[in-house]
Amino acid sequence: MEMEMGARQMAGFKPFYQFTAPTRVIAGEGLIDSAGFEFTKENASRPMIVTDGVIRETGLIDRVSAGVEDGGLEIAGVFDDVPQDSDTEVVERLAAAAKEAGADSFLAVGGGSVMDTAKAANVVFTHGGTVRDWEGFMTLPRDRDGMGRPEPLAPLAAIPTTAGTGSEASFAAVVKERAENIKLEIGDMALFPELAILDPVATETLPPAIAAATGMDALTHAIEGYVSSEWNQHTDAFALHAIRLIRDNLERAVTDTSDTEARGNMLAAASMAIAPSGSGAIGITHSMSHPCGGHFEVPHGVANAINLPWVIEFNAGGGEDIADRYRAISEVLDVDAAGDGAAVGSALAEHVRGLTSRLGLPGRLSEVGVPEEGIPDLVEGALGDGCTLVNPREPTEEDFTELYRRAL
Repeated sequence: MEMEMGARQMAGFKPFYQFTAPTRVIAGEGLIDSAGFEFTKENASRPMIVTDGVIRETGLIDRVSAGVEDGGLEIAGVFDDVPQDSDTEVVERLAAAAKEAGADSFLAVGGGSVMDTAKAANVVFTHGGTVRDWEGFMTLPRDRDGMGRPEPLAPLAAIPTTAGTGSEASFAAVVKERAENIKLEIGDMALFPELAILDPVATETLPPAIAAATGMDALTHAIEGYVSSEWNQHTDAFALHAIRLIRDNLERAVTDTSDTEARGNMLAAASMAIAPSGSGAIGITHSMSHPCGGHFEVPHGVANAINLPWVIEFNAGGGEDIADRYRAISEVLDVDAAGDGAAVGSALAEHVRGLTSRLGLPGRLSEVGVPEEGIPDLVEGALGDGCTLVNPREPTEEDFTELYRRAL
């Protein structure tokens, strides 16, 4: 049956979609000891290691460095000045330090902030300019008068120390512009890291609260990716299995930090959940959360955990075609999927709220420093966020205002 003109297509065989997941992912306990051997395969010889001070103090960087040198690579330096919520100044400082040190590649060891900093710095390191110069999607220089493959960046490898953002296997980097309290995003195929090493050893010292928040970030990617207007058969497979892995492992990984199997599976889940990002592992949960971080320093995973249930209810009420996508998610999570879209959305949202509560995370934006008078600025940011473009239901300014009021 042909669709009516302008109607959404949330099932069937789409007339066009594309899928790419070029990052070579290796997973296993103790693989960081082989980091140099593996990174050599990507033509790296003198990497700059990028991390933060907290991770360096754990001793993990010493072990990674030994693994790098064991593989015959020479370390250009260690940049450990990445903050929790990185910014353009740090990115540009890292790019300059890598140039001065004679680095030819980057090895990011950390969470989303560290990996995104390394990715954005790689762009500035390779092409010059500032982060602002490359902001947007598909902005990097290309062959064939801008119509061909993007010019390559320096080799980049990532060892995630959190199981959440999936930045080790995504094509985007998000960093803060502190002067304007906004998040800038660069997205292009050249930003996919060549190598991701998923090693539960790297998450051994992860505090339970951060494991919980980053795990909810991964769940948000998987759910938003599955209901995105840019869904497709390939991304469905990644998103649904990521949800299964999160269902079975997130609470285990948070409550028992010695559970290597659960932590390893969460790393795999986070990497899989981001796979739809080339099409849309994002939506208005991310649109709402980005300005919460930009204006009020709310950690991204925490903001997603708070905003996700309200967005589920809003989207599921937007038509039975959208509700059917949430029904499939509900079945994976063993949530009652009976009733109309509003009922499905309510049941799934309550399930997510229950999970957030059991993980010990806050349930309201007001609990994490967001004031009611900040809502207009948040709404402005959400409306202009690129993640809004692939949400299955188009929100108005009034919709965002109401969603923020409910989340407050």
